[in-house]
Amino acid sequence: MSLLKAGRPSVNKEKAFKQLESKNDVMKMNINILKSFHKEVKRFALENDMTVTDLIQISLHEFMSK
Repeated sequence: MSLLKAGRPSVNKEKAFKQLESKNDVMKMNINILKSFHKEVKRFALENDMTVTDLIQISLHEFMSK
């Protein structure tokens, strides 16, 4: 007998929602920028010993707190 079970995915919805609530999920965000600006951003992050993600998060938090 197989351990695999067939069934509707919605049966496990409640379990899935509980897992999502308990995690601090990370979301991806995509933006379109010029190649030259992308190089500037990468260079700035590298020179300041941070990741591009850190740079963008810090910048957005500062901008939004104004």
